Amino acid sequence: MMEQHADAFREHGFTVVPGAIAEPALTRWRSAVDRTVSKVRAQPQEYETRYTLRGENGSDTWGVSHIFEPSLYDPVFAEVFEHPGVTGFAHAVLGDRLRFWTAHALWEPSRVDYELNWHKDNMENDRYHPDGRSSHVQFNVCLTDDDCFRVVPGSHRRPLTDQERAAVDANGTGPLPGEISVRCRPGDVLFMNHHALHRGTGRAGTPRRTLHVNVQAADEPTGGHTSWRYMREPGYLDRMTPVVRELMENTIAWDDAHPLPRTEVMRRMRSSRQIKHHEARATEGTSR
Repeated sequence: MMEQHADAFREHGFTVVPGAIAEPALTRWRSAVDRTVSKVRAQPQEYETRYTLRGENGSDTWGVSHIFEPSLYDPVFAEVFEHPGVTGFAHAVLGDRLRFWTAHALWEPSRVDYELNWHKDNMENDRYHPDGRSSHVQFNVCLTDDDCFRVVPGSHRRPLTDQERAAVDANGTGPLPGEISVRCRPGDVLFMNHHALHRGTGRAGTPRRTLHVNVQAADEPTGGHTSWRYMREPGYLDRMTPVVRELMENTIAWDDAHPLPRTEVMRRMRSSRQIKHHEARATEGTSR
């Protein structure tokens, strides 16, 4: 069964493993995200918060980056990397040794609909592999009903069409030929290739709790350089579980052995700024 999902992942750029997370883990993880939501909504300026609205009229949020950062970390989050419903697929695609990339929490906005533009992650719009090979496994652990993910299947295996590139360049959110909306139930895990053309969408007030995570093979030559500053703080890794500590140690070791050229550092800084300042909002007419 896992190999069938791996084949679908390579062909389409995504797959959904239904019911991968059962009770009581599902309830425990959802409660941890609830605590994160309350903390971020109370002081969104303190974190790398994702907004649909920010300014004089207040703020509305739909997620936060870096949930393993000390001020956000909840020990429950480590369980994600120890659960066979998650790691089994990652190992099937990437091999035995993995490295940590990112871990975020996503939820529903309260006032303004969530409309993220069409994109490939990391601004790698020209990255594709005809054979469907992936340099990573990115996944949404869906703790509630979740139909936020929209994707153009197979777009990770070919260049963008003229229409797709125009949508990306314009930060567009309109429909594209072949796009589908992926519907998940609580406990499903959506595995995706972030080089597939995709975007997110969601209605304000419609409950959502999702853990959004990415891992790579420990020796993958592309990507990487995600040994976030907090990982290197004295004593931080000692507080992690053995599984998470190994993932992060692999990340640090790879990054230290492969320093980035300055041009790539600048490109990633631009990409990071774009993400931080983007408001994933619909038109004012959809505000609640």
